[in-house]
Amino acid sequence: MANNDFHDGIDVCVGNWGYYSEGELRDTWMHLPMDPDEIEPWLRGHGLVDEEHEETYISDYDGLPFRCPQVFNEYARLDKLNVLAMQLTLLPEGDLAHIQAAIDHGEPLSRLDELMNLVAQADELPVYDYVYDDMYVEDQWHKTCLERSTPQENYAYTALDGDSEFWALMNRGDGELLSCFDFNSYGDIAVRNGYVELCKTCYVNKRGDWPPLDEYPFEEIADETLAEWRGARGKDAAEKPAAPSEIAYAASAIAALSADDGAGGTERAAKL
Repeated sequence: MANNDFHDGIDVCVGNWGYYSEGELRDTWMHLPMDPDEIEPWLRGHGLVDEEHEETYISDYDGLPFRCPQVFNEYARLDKLNVLAMQLTLLPEGDLAHIQAAIDHGEPLSRLDELMNLVAQADELPVYDYVYDDMYVEDQWHKTCLERSTPQENYAYTALDGDSEFWALMNRGDGELLSCFDFNSYGDIAVRNGYVELCKTCYVNKRGDWPPLDEYPFEEIADETLAEWRGARGKDAAEKPAAPSEIAYAASAIAALSADDGAGGTERAAKL
């Protein structure tokens, strides 16, 4: 059951070293994020932790966020994985692709703390979406220009989008010059010269400034992420529709009020 929608968090399989050394395997799947106050009760309730068996390990992952297995191993701390899962649920749309591009083309990661720093500074990465006029114009098969173009073409359209002189020249007369211009080669040249790295939906500016991977200690990331996550969860709970029990209670109250009115209901309505 591979789950690759990491905006919903991550699934990890948790075991206990003490039980394992005693020849007993108690590995159990756990969905993160979870409120830190609920983790130990959950572990105890699933028989993974007690007074004599306190050290846990991660035996498996249901998919790896950002394809960097070097930071996901059996020694990863559960509290850090939990904070990372919170970060993933809080990411704006599109940031997952930006972070993946940064991991693929930036400095290699070796620790979970570095990945959390990268996620915490997602809006400071030198990674940008392809943006140009007509990118969402559909063809007869309902595919947008963005979808049917290569990354090289999308980068060229983006880089040249604001160049009015270029487009004035290309569109001069019957537009024959535009049909001769090779947008694919433009993108390839930018890559070969080390200006950019191209991805499906975004590109990396190789000459941009990268945020440091040790900018924030884990404790600071954990505190700020937890506060934001709890705030978002509280907002979501407030926006949920009334529970069936609440609806039933309201309906019964209205019915009781109507029954109490009886025949007087018509007279009351007339007075209003």
